[in-house]
Amino acid sequence: MHVMQTRPRIAVLVSVLAALVTAAALTAGCSSSDKKAETPLPDAATLLKDSNTTTKAEQSVHLQLTVNGEIKELPIASLTGDLTNTPAVAAQGKADIVFLGQKLEGVNFVVADGNLYGAITANSWQNFGPAADIYDVSAILSPDKGLANVLANFSDPKTDGRESVNGVDTVKVTGNVSADAVNKIAPQIGATGPVAGTAWVTTDDKHQLIQAKLEPTPGNSVQMTLSDWGKPVTVTKPAV
Repeated sequence: MHVMQTRPRIAVLVSVLAALVTAAALTAGCSSSDKKAETPLPDAATLLKDSNTTTKAEQSVHLQLTVNGEIKELPIASLTGDLTNTPAVAAQGKADIVFLGQKLEGVNFVVADGNLYGAITANSWQNFGPAADIYDVSAILSPDKGLANVLANFSDPKTDGRESVNGVDTVKVTGNVSADAVNKIAPQIGATGPVAGTAWVTTDDKHQLIQAKLEPTPGNSVQMTLSDWGKPVTVTKPAV
């Protein structure tokens, strides 16, 4: 009789424990995402202002730039490089370029003293003259012409959700960027009116810019993904 009474009690206890474990697992599995979803999005204009302040003060960054679709006057298909303002404005890296209708991959480049140097192979450097006449990637870090200026010239910005960019939590901000700001960072775009823009900004106190996109026409855009803000960069001017 004692054994028969104990078995039902054990069964009830096991059922209760199983229910508790299941409830705990469900709570743990959804609590973090639910809380993140419930957290109100920050004001877009304030977020851009804070990010502008941070970006304007930065002196170096690692850049991945991709042209999606086609922007005829921009000879870059994609680019990976390091940019710096210290001790002088300079940049270096590799790019896939479009030249006379042909795509050249992995072209080494350096921007130094305002000039653009390029080499298909490591020992074939050429001076192509003022970088601004072709594409001055170093301008991206300029407080007056670069990304900081883009952030300062958004109109009708709106927060459009939260996204992870290369593992970094960001808030996505959409709006329009003035033609003047677009043409300062990339004159080749030749904007004649506001350009659709998107900025992905970190949710921490720094509000660093992690990614930016300018889309002059639907489906045709320049996307810049940024990392290693503030990491020292040394650019060596090629011997030509």
